[in-house]
Parts: sequence; C-alpha cells; structure tokens
Amino acid sequence: MDRPLARIAARFRDALKNHREFVLILVLATAFRLMAVLVFRPGGYVGVISEFHYYRLLSSFTNQGFFPYVDFWIEYPPLFPWLLIGLYRLSLLIPAWHEAGAWFFVVLGMFFTLVEAGNLALFYGIARRLNSRERAVHLSWIYVLLLIPVLSLFTAFDNLAVLFVLWTILLTLDGRPLASGITTGLGFMTKLVPVVAAPAAWQHMRRWPQRVRFLLAAGLVVLLIALPFLITGPDFLIQSFTSLTSRSSWETVWALLDGYYSYGIAGGVDRFDPAQAGAAQHPSQLPWTLLTIGFGLLFLALYTRQVDWSNRRKVVAFTALTQSLLFLYAKGYSPQFLVMLLPFPILLLPGWRGVAYALLLSALNLVEYPLYFVVLPDEPWLLTGTVLLRTLILIILGAEYAAQVYDWRVPQRWWARTAAGTVALVTVLGLVGGILGFQAYWDSRFAASPHRAAMDVLHQSAAPGSVVLTDDQEVFEQLYPFLHRRFQVMNVEPLDYLPPWEARLAEVAAGRAAGELWLYAQEGSPLHDWLAARFPSLADHSLEGWRLTAWDTR
Repeated sequence: MDRPLARIAARFRDALKNHREFVLILVLATAFRLMAVLVFRPGGYVGVISEFHYYRLLSSFTNQGFFPYVDFWIEYPPLFPWLLIGLYRLSLLIPAWHEAGAWFFVVLGMFFTLVEAGNLALFYGIARRLNSRERAVHLSWIYVLLLIPVLSLFTAFDNLAVLFVLWTILLTLDGRPLASGITTGLGFMTKLVPVVAAPAAWQHMRRWPQRVRFLLAAGLVVLLIALPFLITGPDFLIQSFTSLTSRSSWETVWALLDGYYSYGIAGGVDRFDPAQAGAAQHPSQLPWTLLTIGFGLLFLALYTRQVDWSNRRKVVAFTALTQSLLFLYAKGYSPQFLVMLLPFPILLLPGWRGVAYALLLSALNLVEYPLYFVVLPDEPWLLTGTVLLRTLILIILGAEYAAQVYDWRVPQRWWARTAAGTVALVTVLGLVGGILGFQAYWDSRFAASPHRAAMDVLHQSAAPGSVVLTDDQEVFEQLYPFLHRRFQVMNVEPLDYLPPWEARLAEVAAGRAAGELWLYAQEGSPLHDWLAARFPSLADHSLEGWRLTAWDTR
C-alpha cells in the first residue's frame, strides 16, 4: 500500500521540479481568479456581461419540482444544466447574503476557476508537446494574461467547452484513444462544439482498433448521459438538439445578409413547450441547404488531402482549422464564444502574430458587447464593422492553420505583413469608428438626459459665460459635459459635513463678473430662496419637479 503512494508522491515531486515555472503560473493564475470570484460581480460598468442570472433562473425551477429535459427544454445539451443544478443546490446550503443569488454566483465562479485552471494546464501540456519547455512556459504567460478567459469566470460556461477540446487534443497527442473518446463524448454533451477535435483525433489514430475504441467510448458516454432523458420523455432532449438547425442567424455575416442586427434568442418564451425550441427570430432568404453542402464539401476536400497525421502540430492546427470553419459556417455568434477560439493563435502562430490576433478578437468582442448592444444599439454600422472584421480575422487564421497542416510554402514575411496589415486596418477603422461612435454616444446621451429640457433652455436663453449652478453632485456631472464650453458650471451642495453653503454661494454670486447666475435645483432647494432674498429674478422655469431660475447678481 505504501509503495503506490510513495511512487505517486515521487512522481508529484518530479513534476513540480520539472515544471516549476509553469506551476508558478498556475498557482498565481488560480489564486488571482479565486480572489476575483469573491470580490467581483458578474457584469460590469456597462450592461451586465453575464448569463449567471439566467443560469440561476433555470436552476431555480427545481425548487418547484421542474427539471431540465424532464419538464422543460434548454438550448444546451444535458451535461451543463444538470451540473448547474448540483452547484445551485450546493449554494442553497449557505445562508443567503442580502444580494439575491450571491452564493450561487460565487460557487459557480469557483467551479469555473477550477475549469480555467484545467484549461491552463491542458494548454501548457499541448504547448509542451509542440515546443520546448521554455517556449511552453512563455506561451502560458501570454494565455493567462488575456482578459476574455478571466471574463469567462463571470459570464458563461464556454470555458467548459474549451476544457474538453483541449483535453481531447492532449489525449490524442499522447495516443490514448479510449480517454480521448470519453472527453469527446463529454464535450459533445456539453456544447457540441468540442467535436471539432474529433476529425483530427480520428486521423491521428492510424490503427482501426484505436479508432473503434475512440468511437465506442464517445458513443457510450453520449448514450449514458442521454439515456435517462430518452426514457422519461425524449421530446425535450431531441428538441434541444434540433433547435440548433431551426434557429435564425445572429451576429454573423449571415445575419447581416438577413438584415438582422440584434442578438440571438434560443426560442419561444414557453420552455415547457418543446414545440417552441429554436423558434426562428426572423425570416431568412439564404439558401442554407446550399451553404451547408458548400461548407461540407470544403471540409471534405481539406480532410481527405494527404497529410502527415502523425505530426502533432498538424493535429492541433487541423483542429483549429475545423473550429474556424465551423464558426464561419455557423448561423450565430455570441461574444462568449471567443474563449473557444483564443488558445489556438497563441499555440500555433509565432512571435507577436498570435498575440495580435488574440487582442484584436478580444477588442472586437468588447465593441460588440457591451458597446454596441448596450451603449449604441441604434448604430447598426458598429455591429456590421465588428462582424466583418471578425470574419476577416477568422479567414486569415484559417489560412494560417491550413498552411501548417498542408505545408504551404508561404514566406513568413507574408504572414507577418498580413498580420501587420490587419492590425493597421482595424486600428484605422477603430479610430474612425471611435470618433463616429463617440459622437453617436454624445448625441444619444443628450437625447436621453433627464435634464435635457433645462439644457435646452440654457442654450436658448442664458448668456455665454454665465454661471450655471447645481446643488447635487450627480446632476452636476450629468450637465458638465454638455455645458462647460459655453458656461461656468459649478456645484454648491447644502451638506452638513461641508463648510456652510451660504458662504460658498455668496462667494460664487459675488465673484462672477458676467452678472447672470442660473440655478438648476429641485423645487424645494434652499438655494432658490437664498437667491430670491438677495437678487432680482431674470427667469423662472418649472421643469417637472425641478426649477431653473436666473438671477442678476450685479
């Protein structure tokens, strides 16, 4: 009994010694993420970049006796929804904090932290099999410093799909068909996308007994997960899978061609009706049958070409190529999907190219959400530019991956120039779009301002250089951007912990040569009365609970 434990301990010590640089990365990355989960909220300053509230809603159905694929449908395969239920029930054991769902979000974020730790370890393992140990450590530092994988701790479960993709690749490279079949089946029952690792895995297994074990393992895992729901009633499970083909396009080139500029919706509002699964959001005139055939023939043409499938880099590159083709073909794209794309440019592209493409994709992701969907939803050109640039990058990455698979003799300087040109293009378009976007943001904020009526009166009636006074810090901050170029915008708040406001207001009234002071405050503000007792009135406007008054302070 002692010998196996001693051997395990010795192997663990050797691993720590041989990979001590990566262990440092892993410990720091995991500790950072665990701390972040406890103190960060799902969401951000702009909008709520998270599906955690949706996950909590689905899990809460169990409190009333309703379970996924038994009583209602979900747009995901069964593995993650039932994992969610377990995490949700675990969070219920902790007394509730004053913010609803807080402990569920923490528990879910901690689970995703473990998933991300696994992703980093698998990423390092693949990098180690393709490069030297020093290079693998270098690539791991790059990957761990990307924002999107960290953001995935608070947004969606796509990092779990990444886990099974990377795990299948690593097991394939190590020649373990049974284990890679298991991870392929688990990945398929998590989000379908992890099957992108299966074609290259199949080709890497040159002997048929290996392939049979791979297929049997994957099929058995899928069957074991699906069987309980096929017994209780297959409608919900089947509709969850078929909904992928019936859904409309969103956030892709196909959606732009359909004239659709909004986000994706899984289906009808009634999750207890399987007929509503995958209901179309908008009509499409695109020939999807022909598109499917076209992409299928393209993939077959690439897949059946002569390739040295024993080459590890080609296996990884073809998996990346398969995923790029899948995302180019797919009807829909959501920003959280990016986490599935990011490992491959870092793993496969030399120098700064992989970093450049990863950062460009990350920046475009944030433009798409939250900037477009939350801040500027009435500017469809912003989504159009984002989708087209992302598509261009996916095509370039696909070409780079294909060059590695098929040994295309493309000079490295061409790829470097292509990347530099892409960076320049995105930078220029980003600057132009930033100017136009900021102007659109400026106009939209002015139009939506609750104080717009007061600002209109000031622009029409107040003399340039006049003092515009408020008695509330938030109101001051809302008015200042729109008024400071024309007026002297100031704030005097009647708060107990500040010096007496009367003295400060007297100083403002006495120290302004223009002689015209405008006060914008609520009806009951004492500043109105103070000014009325001392100066002649020039104007008095009542604006739905607010008063805009003008005084001659000469």
